[in-house]
Amino acid sequence: MSRHLILLSVLVVASAMAVVTVRHENRLQFIELQAVEDRRNTLQTEWGRLILEKETWRMQNSIVDDAHHHLGMTAPPSGEIISLYLQKHSLQN
Repeated sequence: MSRHLILLSVLVVASAMAVVTVRHENRLQFIELQAVEDRRNTLQTEWGRLILEKETWRMQNSIVDDAHHHLGMTAPPSGEIISLYLQKHSLQN
């Protein structure tokens, strides 16, 4: 009878250790999953920003092309470009 009790006790302890090990591994994998999902969300946000930036550049190029082809506009020679610099004035009472 005592052999059965010792064997049963060993099996219960082994089973408990297995449960603890599996739960620990599960927690580690869940933490890793959350990190990967956060990275995915970051990459999706960056992808959306890049798509918007690409569309903005495409629209700007389209405007330049329209100005050249439909309106006959061209950039002036560099000697004809005048730059104005404005000074900022602070308002003091």
